[in-house]
Amino acid sequence: MARATLPFAYAWRNVLARKLSTAVTLLCVAVSVMVYVVMVSTADGIERVAVSSGDPRNVVVLSTGANSAESSRLPPPSIPVIRHFPGIARDNSGEPLASVELLSAQELWRVDEAESGEGGRFTPIRGVTPSAFQVHTGSHLVAGRLPREPGEILVGRLLARELGGVGVGDSVRFAGRVHRVVGVFEARGQIFESEVWVELASLQTMLDQRDVSQVVIRAADPGRLPEWQEALSESRRVRVDVRLEPDYYADMGRGSRAFAYLGNLVGFLLGLGAIAAGMNSTYAALSGRVREMGTLRALGFGRGSVGAALLAESCLIGALGGLLGILLALFFDGFAMSLMGLAFELQVRPSSLGEGLALALAIGLVGGLLPARSAARLEIVDALRHA
Repeated sequence: MARATLPFAYAWRNVLARKLSTAVTLLCVAVSVMVYVVMVSTADGIERVAVSSGDPRNVVVLSTGANSAESSRLPPPSIPVIRHFPGIARDNSGEPLASVELLSAQELWRVDEAESGEGGRFTPIRGVTPSAFQVHTGSHLVAGRLPREPGEILVGRLLARELGGVGVGDSVRFAGRVHRVVGVFEARGQIFESEVWVELASLQTMLDQRDVSQVVIRAADPGRLPEWQEALSESRRVRVDVRLEPDYYADMGRGSRAFAYLGNLVGFLLGLGAIAAGMNSTYAALSGRVREMGTLRALGFGRGSVGAALLAESCLIGALGGLLGILLALFFDGFAMSLMGLAFELQVRPSSLGEGLALALAIGLVGGLLPARSAARLEIVDALRHA
């Protein structure tokens, strides 16, 4: 029984004995796991926000050939035609549920950051009318009031967090002007929470632009939405492209897949570094323990047992590094961050942690294979004669 358990006890003892080399290898594995988990969680966050955005009853009207609102330009004469197109739902006062919007990405600073010239971030600025809160389901104020005059803005909940807790009464700077926050809104975790909302007319004046980017409209009969969508696209009165709002935002989330692939690549490259560090450490330890290996063989332990001892040692370091990497990654859970103008909460899923631990074990296994093979091939006499 003692011989059966010796390789694992032996591995644990040597992990504790080689403190410096173990710490270096363990840290390499931990960093690999942490980076992998955080990057995969970031991709998940982008996709989660994109998929949750949009109402299945809404369509987004863009200018012909535009791939996004940022590249779309709808001239003023087309707006009344779109807003009063047959089949649009209406509010209690009989007005069409249509949100006329202008989108622009602007570099934004908190006022204290603007003075130092540091900390600017590109942020989506959405010029809206009051109907935006009716059309974009789930959007509502959680603090403050609606803008009443130029220079007053609303800030999305996630953007406010990402800016360090900006709230009502604070000021930010973009488009060459200082703007005062008069309200904070949330939108059930949708993409709008990473934006600044300002009165449409004010943003048009700031940008010296009369065209708008898009009109988001609510269908009166969602069951006939595809038919109605086609009719608007083929209308001779306006030249527009029409897309279902959930599909429009889901397409934006496809970029997160590339980010997930990047996370896999970075994790793989860092993993190679951890494997190299582990192999060097194990080979260095092996060169100083040749006589020890020979003694184990002389005591009756077979080649497989000796090789398993080295492999178990490497896998143990990988597992410990993986657990450390998971703990480091968990520090980022719930962290508000911004990427490509999109603010979101980082949520570390259990599946991502499991993948990170599997990566750590793979690093330990691969890093220990060659040293374990070398240890298993040692001849007893040669090992005992080793100086």
